[in-house]
Amino acid sequence: MTIEQVVEKQMQAFDNRDIESMMAVFNDDIKIISFSDNKTLIDGFEECEKMYSDLFEHSPKLYAEIINTIIFENKAIVHEFIFGRNGSDKKTEQVIIFEVENEKISKISIIR
Repeated sequence: MTIEQVVEKQMQAFDNRDIESMMAVFNDDIKIISFSDNKTLIDGFEECEKMYSDLFEHSPKLYAEIINTIIFENKAIVHEFIFGRNGSDKKTEQVIIFEVENEKISKISIIR
């Protein structure tokens, strides 16, 4: 799969709140980082799966609206709005930097 296909699969799984398909695109050592302070938010597959399972359970109307995507080397930089997070009606703007290695997402950096 190309970087675009990996990220597209992740985005579809997110919008469908499909934990099995979501986790299929992550490396075992997945890290989720806060870009602004370089703080590790999630470290490893199990933490990531728990976080997304909890999010999907508490967010029945969750979906992302993609504004723009840039592919650069092994990264996909996605500017998006998130709707329905934890039952909220508020939209949240963010930029996500997906790093892809061997057709799996190895790192996500979040800019909010």
